[in-house]
Amino acid sequence: MSRNSDKRREEIRRIILRQDRVRVTDLARTLNVTPETIRGDLSFLEEKGFLYRSRGSASLRLSGAESPMELRIRENTDAKKAISEAAFDLVKDDMVIYFSASSTALYLGKLLVLRKNITVVTNSLDMIQTLAGGRSKIIVLGGEYLRTGRRTCGDDAVRQVSGIYFDIAFMGMDGCMGCDGPATVSTDERPIDVTVMSRTDTKILLSDSSKFSAYSHYQYAKFSDFDQIITDTLDSNLKTAYDMKNLKEVSI
Repeated sequence: MSRNSDKRREEIRRIILRQDRVRVTDLARTLNVTPETIRGDLSFLEEKGFLYRSRGSASLRLSGAESPMELRIRENTDAKKAISEAAFDLVKDDMVIYFSASSTALYLGKLLVLRKNITVVTNSLDMIQTLAGGRSKIIVLGGEYLRTGRRTCGDDAVRQVSGIYFDIAFMGMDGCMGCDGPATVSTDERPIDVTVMSRTDTKILLSDSSKFSAYSHYQYAKFSDFDQIITDTLDSNLKTAYDMKNLKEVSI
């Protein structure tokens, strides 16, 4: 890597530390380089764990483990809404449902007011707030509270889900590059997800297409384990690479 690249990336780090969130076009103008060059720099800094990239911008990474929920909720909202609307057709009255701490699933949670006698089990504090004004029964998993993901984790949560059988589970992922199934960036989430997958009749993966080209370390299932995978339009090369027979793409 050239000294110019080193200096430019150091300046980008300083700018993001000051501003928390920056746009690619603004960085390109400030540093007098092309947006393509800035995107390459941001990819490098993302791999180092310094920032998170979203469409057209980047944000300071506040944790070495996972993206703040506030940021995840704001990303790819149109895709997440379309995915949730498609997933809602699978929800029937009288179901016991598991929701992982997924930002996509929050939009699906808002639709549950249209179903009767629903029981929701979740470790997501955001999902609890989403459902609080509705009629669904809510079972909150205990354990340690993680502020970054606004969720609970640990042995207590695993023991709770071990005693429940779910009609349907809506799972998410942080990435899957290099894997043959969804993975998380935090090791503490995996035991809960693995246990839920073993105790669920219908397993659904909800993920916007950006996660299919992201890396995560802790795989909790295979794509073939899911009854359906719902995403927005996925690149044809990724579809071939992952060979997902149970894929449903929705239009935005």
